Amino acid sequence: MKRFLLFSLFLVVSLSLTAQIQKGALMIEGGINLGGNWAYDSKPFTEGFGVSFGRSDLFVQDYSTKIEKYWSFDQRMNFAVAPRIGYFLFRNLAVGTDIKYRMNTIKYASDDFPKYTTCQYGIFMREYLGNKRIIPFIEAGTGFGFSTSKSGLESSSGGGTYTFTEKKNLFYLSGSVGASYSIIKSLKVNLFAKVQHTRERFSDKSDFTTNQIRTLNFDSALVLSFSYFFNLKNKD
Repeated sequence: MKRFLLFSLFLVVSLSLTAQIQKGALMIEGGINLGGNWAYDSKPFTEGFGVSFGRSDLFVQDYSTKIEKYWSFDQRMNFAVAPRIGYFLFRNLAVGTDIKYRMNTIKYASDDFPKYTTCQYGIFMREYLGNKRIIPFIEAGTGFGFSTSKSGLESSSGGGTYTFTEKKNLFYLSGSVGASYSIIKSLKVNLFAKVQHTRERFSDKSDFTTNQIRTLNFDSALVLSFSYFFNLKNKD
């Protein structure tokens, strides 16, 4: 009984601990996109860290003998990284910068090797709404970047093969709402929903021209992240 009462007291005290973040604190954060970034033809929306590998083997049946035999394969490798750094200009209000990079590749048995990469640079502002151990927060961000899509082997009218590169310039606006839990004073785990509106325009560096003026994308994700804080004071 005493142990139960002590545990209950500890729980009540821990949930009431202040999580207010002082002016001058520094935050480093990284997380994962719970929806994934892995489709080759993904929209230009990267959030969080991740690595994935995959392979598919194709078997066919001989028309005359009905014997199954190996035909072809494809291998996929996907990589994403998106660190962010924030500085608290005021209590519970941080501004910062992030870099988001993603690379998706597919390798076929025919040496066909399409590749998609996107890189974005942005700034954000986050405000924590409270001073408890579990607190909500809101965030807004904006940034720019580029994407590059390299085709696999294409066949020309003369019978040869070639590849082409499609380049696009990006500009985005984003918003998030979520909650943060203090594991310890300097470490928080966050769960938030993020939406991003991205504008794509073809770059003059593309290998071909098009009459497509721009593409507007609206994407969303559920993100799990961890934040580590430096220069936290013992008292406000």
